[in-house]
Amino acid sequence: MLNDDLLITTTTELCSNRGVNAVLAGLPKTGKTFSMRTLPGRPLVVDCENGQLCNQGVALPAIQIRSWMDALKLRDGLLGTDKYQAFDCIGIDSISVLAEMHLAEEMKRVADPRQAFGNVARNVREWINDIKNIMDKHIIFISKIAPGEDGRMMPLMPGKILANELLFLMDEILFLRFVNDEEGNPQRVIQCHGCETYNAGDRSGQLDFYEPPDLGHIITKIQSGVQS
Repeated sequence: MLNDDLLITTTTELCSNRGVNAVLAGLPKTGKTFSMRTLPGRPLVVDCENGQLCNQGVALPAIQIRSWMDALKLRDGLLGTDKYQAFDCIGIDSISVLAEMHLAEEMKRVADPRQAFGNVARNVREWINDIKNIMDKHIIFISKIAPGEDGRMMPLMPGKILANELLFLMDEILFLRFVNDEEGNPQRVIQCHGCETYNAGDRSGQLDFYEPPDLGHIITKIQSGVQS
């Protein structure tokens, strides 16, 4: 018989020292990369697509990922070294491009495209799960979007399996978009709940349907429910 040394705690305690994990998805030029500058504390930008032009004037700490091996080095560094200890938030821009990068490598390595897609789904899922479970950091994955099988917009990943699993893996599925205000002027907002056109979701239960396009505001609001 195994020795039962499992600790009984509370759900509040389980959430007390963990960061927020979220996908922020959106159409091109809606401000997803710009939103990295709204992360609280000291953020680290993980640039996978050489697309930080809009942040060139703010000098955010950043690293570049140019291969799947680079992504594995980042994961191992976050999990096993003190190199990234000073950072409060990790913003990955973007998880869509990183998965596409890995798929391109796998398509060259194996002959069967089905095997390549399967390898990518497994490897990227495990990588996301490892990264998002780093307890003391907020993890934000930027993503492209595309219509899902039900016609609603969802984060874009190579292959149906990985795209659907992302909805289950993440606590927050958020969409950065433009909506018109009462006077008909377009305003940037972050949509936090689902509707007939967007497959969004808020596991925390703390967010309104629309929130300001400020990730620091959203993280603080989510954590206020944990700390109250």
